[in-house]
Amino acid sequence: MIPEKFKNYYTGKNTLFYPEYEFIVKLSYPRVFVKYKITEGYYTDFDKFFDNIAEVQYLEGDRPREIDQQQILNDIWDYITMEKGSNQDDYIES
Repeated sequence: MIPEKFKNYYTGKNTLFYPEYEFIVKLSYPRVFVKYKITEGYYTDFDKFFDNIAEVQYLEGDRPREIDQQQILNDIWDYITMEKGSNQDDYIES
């Protein structure tokens, strides 16, 4: 079953200006935009992804507390894993 918390997360592309990038947008508060190179983002681990590959922007302009940021990044990583995983049907309740 897909967790309810992911209903406000979206994956997108802008192939006209950033064809090699993909985006994750979290529209619930605090809103977050994550941009990453597709080729690098799929073959990495959590730490490398957020330290070296992904660009994270908080859309309200203020960063949440450190503990909240860590939870947000964990959720984004889980969302990417579910969205791009080879067994997406495992998360859908029959």
